[in-house]
Amino acid sequence: IISSFKKEKVEILTGSLIAPDLTTFWRQSHRSGFIPKIATIGKALLFPSALEALGGNLGHGLSMEVWWSRYHPFKSSLTGEKSSDICDDWEKETNRQWGPPIGFKHAGYELVYDVLKRAQTLDKKALRKTIAKTNLNTIIGTIKFNEQNYSETPLVGGQWVKGEKWPFELQIINNFRYPEIGETAEMIFPLPR
Repeated sequence: IISSFKKEKVEILTGSLIAPDLTTFWRQSHRSGFIPKIATIGKALLFPSALEALGGNLGHGLSMEVWWSRYHPFKSSLTGEKSSDICDDWEKETNRQWGPPIGFKHAGYELVYDVLKRAQTLDKKALRKTIAKTNLNTIIGTIKFNEQNYSETPLVGGQWVKGEKWPFELQIINNFRYPEIGETAEMIFPLPR
């Protein structure tokens, strides 16, 4: 695969890999001299530990979609905490770096609490109707289900860069659809070699 990418002069790479597969592929790519100008990888880059597992500077400049970050300007409907507060508390209590899934876990509790409070029952039909009528401002943005029974939340572009506090830190590099989520860095392009 890497030989094919090199032969075709691939400059942009995107995919959804689990962390061990990304580690193997990315290391082999660099050893083979295949370093695309842009690499956007889903799934594997959700946790900072995946960047560290790559070794050295191999994670610097990798990009991903960001569904939630410490930079999102939302508050918890349960605690009133801002995104940055939740990340700071996580890091202080666990001595580990925050990651995007934390916000969605928290929002799940917000949603459950809100639905149970409004439904006042555990009847399945009543709960389904109550969920369908949800319009809740949460740590990940507004949760409001549409006629197709899903809710969209803000999605921005991010890039992992060498950090100050942690080995790699996720920065927001593209917010064109959601300018209320501030950009925190300029995109590194092409990827460092």
